[in-house]
Amino acid sequence: MASMESVAQGMACVLFCDVVGSTRLYERLGDAAAHRIVEEGLRDTSREICAHGGQVVKTIGDEIMAVFPDAVSAWDAAVTIQTRQESVVRSVGATPESAIQYRIGFHFGGVIRSADDYFGATVNVAARMASIAKAGQIMTTAATVEGLPLPYRMTARLLAAAYARGLGEDVAVAEVLWQFSSEHTVMPSIPLAPRASPTALATLRLTSGDRRWTFAQDSAPISIGRAEGNDVIVTQARASRHHATIERQRDRWVLIDHSTNGTFVHPVGAQEFSICREALVLHAAGKIGFGRSSHLGGDDEIDFVIGS
Repeated sequence: MASMESVAQGMACVLFCDVVGSTRLYERLGDAAAHRIVEEGLRDTSREICAHGGQVVKTIGDEIMAVFPDAVSAWDAAVTIQTRQESVVRSVGATPESAIQYRIGFHFGGVIRSADDYFGATVNVAARMASIAKAGQIMTTAATVEGLPLPYRMTARLLAAAYARGLGEDVAVAEVLWQFSSEHTVMPSIPLAPRASPTALATLRLTSGDRRWTFAQDSAPISIGRAEGNDVIVTQARASRHHATIERQRDRWVLIDHSTNGTFVHPVGAQEFSICREALVLHAAGKIGFGRSSHLGGDDEIDFVIGS
């Protein structure tokens, strides 16, 4: 056990950078060549982290954990890492099968430092942001973005709110837009909508085709899946027998995935989210897909509406 003298508390921005595509690379190029590419990528990433004032805490497999003194430094490092890797891929004309990409997540908050490692809720949230990100994406929290200068806030967009177990609150997620296109809606700030009263959000309504369900705030957890006996039965082949549950937790409706292929949630006005063996707070209205994207359509996608 670490001595009391070696434990310190403070504020820091924790960043996780994870290699995407390494399994495919090993299968295609073989162990030696793939290992060399991944190791070179991790070394380059570590150098960028240090060049932006960060410190590499540890490398876990293909993932790097780092800390920065502030969120601006972490943001700049993340964008540089993604931009550099994109340039590398373009310069060698690499195909998706012969290149690696990164998914990055970071969060600023209180941390506990013990010896050479960091612990606490900030670390957990940063790791969650990285797990949400797809290849080539950078995710952070709206709370982190709100504390940044305006030029940074202008290059972020609010996505949805993820429920981080054990934190007791919603974690609103934002994407750092380091690549711009006509499909991106840039927001000048990340305003979080005021939380409605529990009474106003007490009712959950689900719709699938001509089927309708209404659940009150005192309803038992709602089971969804292919098996008979679920409250909501779906026949989608990629759905699990006991795919998910939706339950009331304090003043929120929380979707909990238990499946193999994941659950896809597309909130109105935000980007689609996918979770697997995780939980997500449902907000306002949207569409849910079981085992596949809700964009694909079909009779088993469910529309949800929260409120009267």
